[in-house]
Amino acid sequence: MVPAKKILEIDADLQDLIPQFLENRKKDIASLQAMVAQNDLTAIAQLAHKIKGAAAGYGFADLSKMASEMEVAAKNSDNGPLSDLAEKMKKHFENIEIHFVST
Repeated sequence: MVPAKKILEIDADLQDLIPQFLENRKKDIASLQAMVAQNDLTAIAQLAHKIKGAAAGYGFADLSKMASEMEVAAKNSDNGPLSDLAEKMKKHFENIEIHFVST
């Protein structure tokens, strides 16, 4: 069963920037998954922090929250949830549908 797409309403002023944002986050999530496999907690914390800020700035609150959780876990050397969080971020990212709205 294919999960329903989660609709995100993003400010129409960001419409030109979103394709590059999405491409960059896709690469970041793939990098996070590789870092998790290597247990590179420092790199995970740094990249998760970057994702957290970028996602929040572009209106991707759920992605920002997941990245924040990942950053905290990595900083606390708690590698238990990292793999699940990386997968959760990937799945979330694959199942969003963006609607641009004027504010």
